[in-house]
Amino acid sequence: MRSTIRKTLVLAVAVFPAPLLAQGLTIQSITDVRFHGGLGTLMNIASKFGGGSLHDMPTTTYLSGHKIRSESGNTATIIDVDAGRMIAIDNKAKTYSSMTFDEMAEMMRRAQESAKQEQAKQEANPKKTSTDPKTDIKWKYKAETDRPGQREKIAGYNAERIFLTVTVEAEATPEGGKTEEVGSLVLVLDQWISKDAPQSEAMAEFSRAYAQKAGQSFKSQTQALQAAFAAEPRMKGGLEAASKELAKIQGVALRSMMYFTLVPAGIPFNRSLALNEVSASIASDKAKGDDKPKGGGFGGFVGKLKAAAEEANKADKGDKKSSAPPKQETIATMKDEVSSITSGPISADLFAPPAGYREVKRQLPPS
Repeated sequence: MRSTIRKTLVLAVAVFPAPLLAQGLTIQSITDVRFHGGLGTLMNIASKFGGGSLHDMPTTTYLSGHKIRSESGNTATIIDVDAGRMIAIDNKAKTYSSMTFDEMAEMMRRAQESAKQEQAKQEANPKKTSTDPKTDIKWKYKAETDRPGQREKIAGYNAERIFLTVTVEAEATPEGGKTEEVGSLVLVLDQWISKDAPQSEAMAEFSRAYAQKAGQSFKSQTQALQAAFAAEPRMKGGLEAASKELAKIQGVALRSMMYFTLVPAGIPFNRSLALNEVSASIASDKAKGDDKPKGGGFGGFVGKLKAAAEEANKADKGDKKSSAPPKQETIATMKDEVSSITSGPISADLFAPPAGYREVKRQLPPS
């Protein structure tokens, strides 16, 4: 489902039946994914060698009734709630794949079960070459919202700033040893929420229909968080904590910035520091011309994020000479901002596979 993991600003409106055209919304937005610091430089170089950039990717979302199509670069995703189906389109290869909501749920169940089994296998059979004692890791989660009272117009609509902060703390207990804090991952979701934008009311209707059909709520931010936490199955509690807080927020995000920050043990997280350092990093990239869009897509973001964390860990272990005090480090950010919202008729053809495209059957992972 990597091709579906896009920050999709979704939201639908009730439509009048028509054979070819239906009233709906067309939303233009920009997605920007960045990796910061020394690792950010390496990641940006790697993405360019891969033929694309993660910066300033335009996304168009078409919303009509209980149908949504979101496209960026060479890919598009369609969700048809009434049909209970999701379609992923590859315009470059001229192919598409289709899955029902039941098949999607079964795929996720099997993937989670496979991850649990692999984790249990690794814990039961540690590498013989390792001389380190067995360590038990425990995770603690908390999520909280903050409304600083800031308001702004985005794409012509009033929006209020709301912060959602999810903290995932880890404690390690070596075999026969004492429990110690080993640091935390802090995820900040900086959102500008609007209640009067056209898709705000439409989102509530789409979410109601989606929940009724799929058995779960639909929230674009939750999907992005799910993608991030999927890299570490044991952090599922972080996603659940975030989802509960997101469900309390009414309206739609017209601008959303997500920060992934690593915080050493014993140091309190500083939100202002994270926001200011990232702003300075982005300004520096733009001054160097490193953020020019080259195409490409969002697929692989989770892999890059995981690789960044692993490289940071290796660097930390290998740098014996460094005497600098530990400090928090924001390793990645992801931004979505709506630039325009247009009401008008939308062709029904946009919510179906393009004519002449070949279907690629998706196989469920073994149960």
